[in-house]
Amino acid sequence: MEEERQTSVRAAASHVAASLFAGFLLLALVNAAAIAVGVPRPPGPLSLRLAHHAFDAAETLGLGALAATLAGSFVRLVPLPTWGMRAAAFALAVGVVYAVIGEYLALQASHVLGGRATVPLLINDFGFIGAAFVAGPLVAAHVAKMPRFGLVPALVGALLMVADQLPLRDDYAGIHGLVAVGAALVAGPALAPCTLRFAERLTRRLAGRITLAAVGLFSLFGLAVPPPNAVRLELFRQPCAVAAWVLASTSWRRPALRAPVVVAPSPWLDDRSAEPPIPPGPPLLPHDAVVVLITVDALRADVAPENDVRFRTLAAMKRDGVVFTRATAPGAQTPISIGTMFSGLYFSQQRWATYGTGADRYPYPAEDPSPRVPELLSMHGVTTVQEAAYVFLTGPFGVARGFQREASHGQSRAAAHANVLISGLLEELARPGDEPRFLFAHLAEPHAPYRVGRGATDFDHYLNAVGEADAQIGHVLAYLSAHLGQRWALIVSADHGEAFGDHETYEHAKTLYEELIHVPLLVRSPALPPRTVDQRVSLIDLGPTLLDLFGVSTPATFNGQSLVPLLAGRSVTLTRPILAEGRMRTALLEPDGLKVIEDPRRKVVEAYDLAIDPGETRNIFDVEPARVDGALAWMRKFFDRRTLRDGGYEPPYKP
Repeated sequence: MEEERQTSVRAAASHVAASLFAGFLLLALVNAAAIAVGVPRPPGPLSLRLAHHAFDAAETLGLGALAATLAGSFVRLVPLPTWGMRAAAFALAVGVVYAVIGEYLALQASHVLGGRATVPLLINDFGFIGAAFVAGPLVAAHVAKMPRFGLVPALVGALLMVADQLPLRDDYAGIHGLVAVGAALVAGPALAPCTLRFAERLTRRLAGRITLAAVGLFSLFGLAVPPPNAVRLELFRQPCAVAAWVLASTSWRRPALRAPVVVAPSPWLDDRSAEPPIPPGPPLLPHDAVVVLITVDALRADVAPENDVRFRTLAAMKRDGVVFTRATAPGAQTPISIGTMFSGLYFSQQRWATYGTGADRYPYPAEDPSPRVPELLSMHGVTTVQEAAYVFLTGPFGVARGFQREASHGQSRAAAHANVLISGLLEELARPGDEPRFLFAHLAEPHAPYRVGRGATDFDHYLNAVGEADAQIGHVLAYLSAHLGQRWALIVSADHGEAFGDHETYEHAKTLYEELIHVPLLVRSPALPPRTVDQRVSLIDLGPTLLDLFGVSTPATFNGQSLVPLLAGRSVTLTRPILAEGRMRTALLEPDGLKVIEDPRRKVVEAYDLAIDPGETRNIFDVEPARVDGALAWMRKFFDRRTLRDGGYEPPYKP
């Protein structure tokens, strides 16, 4: 009896191992087809595409072999009854789901029912997904034993893998990965018998044993040998690169510098919290200045220049105002960009924590104590007013804290219409009084989903939305020109840009490429002669600029520098670094056009020369190592030194 039991256990262990490896083998084949068909070939030699195929296959097979070995060994060595094995599988599935998409599920659960019953909903989500990962293979194993239906689970698994490649290819990597693994678990039981028979036949001959050994070494290679940086970038262009994500999260290290780099001392690398505030420069506007700042959501920098006839207000501001041609947003998400603009601190230098209720519950700097520009202006006698399009732009969320008066027109994550916000601004401008005033509004019309006007494509609707924002800004410009004499200034910019297939991505928040962080920046005032400024600037400079315009000192902690000297026509070179952050990525833009992007989650680095490659199509990380390494070392040192880590705090991943 004991011998029969041992035989049965060995058979069960072999079947479990074969099922897992066969499922991952199918996943490797589907991935290979998806790479060939769905991932455009990168510029450069064919060897990069071949390396992409080789590493994806080796890593996927390696992950499958590791899972098969561990699962088979567990079944064989741990004497559990059937229900115990299933309970262990369920616990493992829940643990994996928690590690991969736990934060995402927690946010979604908090959005349902207005934030009520969050814990029961989250437990239900984990339980349902964990049960699905256990029940799927069990049902597949049962169906695989039925005559005429033996290969149905394999077909279902393959279809799931193919379907997983199609939607939202540029986002939700964790969900893509779980679906791919789930599909492999479903397909595996149907393929296990033929996999075992094939392996048995191979072991009967020397050539077969050599083949099996080669497959084993190939799989081990995938686990043990990290791919080069260029290959890693290619691996993550395929949405179901499960193994690449696992390895990047566990064993890969970030790309190393090719030679030692000595980072020169810089005041921007040091903690300046003890330094005295920076006094304002010579006044540019009268003491009763009225400054209006309007940011337009998702407004790309390259949209306005190509549509001057269509966007008349933006065209007029370019014609009669100061145009900054190379303005950079400090992030590709509204809270990050606006929060940085008003605090003078980059995302990782602020304290972010989950805040809000229902659909508004996301990470925000509600607990961050650093002063905001509206607070500082209010403290110095400037009347500050915000017409808020989103609830999260109101004071309690910390993004734009400190306005004396603010009207919240948005409902939950739904934004208010631009005409409502502009009507509020015009009412505030019409209030009698000669005190200095600062007014702010963020227009959300161009934000996805694009539903303004008629059009054949999303981009057509997007342009319609930009046109609506342009028209509303025109009402403000007309009022200022007609009623406020020489005392006003209007600043128009954007929180970030928008992607329409650029770098195979859509919408925003997902990358730090120029289509998302190159934004327009226009300033119009009777006190300013029209001019074009080609020096690279950042929205983080707007905080010191606003303070300077009202004669208020800038805290030394601010990472931006005032643009007032450039507005006044003086020839000055600003020295602060221009950086951007988003979804754990960091970017540095150098004055000569070099741009370096590092993604610590994927363990990849990109570098582009924007002067000759504005579309960021040719990664020069391996082409100009000396040039890239200097910038990369400086950026790493900046974030190593300046990132907030008080009391064990670590900046969160902001979806």
